[in-house]
Amino acid sequence: MREDSLDFDKLGIHLDKTDIRILKLLANDSRISYAEIAREVHLSRMAVRERVMKMLEEGIIERFTVQLNSKKVGLNTPVFLQVKAVPNKLDDVANALEEYSQIESIYAMTGKNELYADAFVEDIESLEKFIFEKIYKIEGITEVEYNIITKKYKTRRLFT
Repeated sequence: MREDSLDFDKLGIHLDKTDIRILKLLANDSRISYAEIAREVHLSRMAVRERVMKMLEEGIIERFTVQLNSKKVGLNTPVFLQVKAVPNKLDDVANALEEYSQIESIYAMTGKNELYADAFVEDIESLEKFIFEKIYKIEGITEVEYNIITKKYKTRRLFT
């Protein structure tokens, strides 16, 4: 495989160097115009639009979004949750956790009957309130461990 190309043969999808540059520009600023992208990649605005639309249709691009600064909106405490659940309730617990706006993402992994979640809360007091008054009330949860994130090294999420 060439350095300037990602080849997804199994999926029938091919991203060339230009597609990758377009994706990087969109990942950096999802509001960038097709005209600006066109100038950067040396294509016409319509050619860029066609490439973006094709990547949307193929599911390579799922959506355009924004990333909020948690501290600027009052969520000063990022937390990593490890939620243990009764095995036959894991999906129900995950679905219940999805309802809370404090929780940004939820993952199940191989091995144990646990879910891992990233959450943002205002402070330590609101974290304790959230854990004990909301999370522990979800049927099927047996234990919750949580760690406050003290430093972020990388937070950009490009992949789902």
